[in-house]
Amino acid sequence: MATVEPTWDEEKLKRRYLRISKLILLFVMIYALWIAIVIMGTYLLGMGLNWAAFTVEQWVLSAIVFFVVFIVLELLFFLHLSMKKQRARKKKEVTPAQFIKGKRVHNFTIPTGAKGGIFSKTYIKIDDYSVLDLRYQITPPYELWGKKQ
Repeated sequence: MATVEPTWDEEKLKRRYLRISKLILLFVMIYALWIAIVIMGTYLLGMGLNWAAFTVEQWVLSAIVFFVVFIVLELLFFLHLSMKKQRARKKKEVTPAQFIKGKRVHNFTIPTGAKGGIFSKTYIKIDDYSVLDLRYQITPPYELWGKKQ
């Protein structure tokens, strides 16, 4: 039975992005709490407009910018992860790594790129971890079915 070996660790990348997202979300929540304290201090407690080093409008504007940056980062994480998945899927389709009995199979066809016809199939042991699958075309397809018109 042939299996395909993964080319990248999807779970590791997901965990890394999740950890970064959690840290940024924690910072956003603390920042939003600070903005609420600034607004309450300014308008409810009457501490003045500049008691927190900036005005309320400047704090709210900086919060909006920070939230937009957070959303853009999350979108970049999502797009990067989905692009990695697409590349891995394409790589599996093009040249899948096959294994037979725990040994990696390297395929070689003579003549190169030949399709159809009758082939001999020979397995040659390379080492303890690798096997060569040598396919030699015995009869080309045009000898079997005639030339296509």
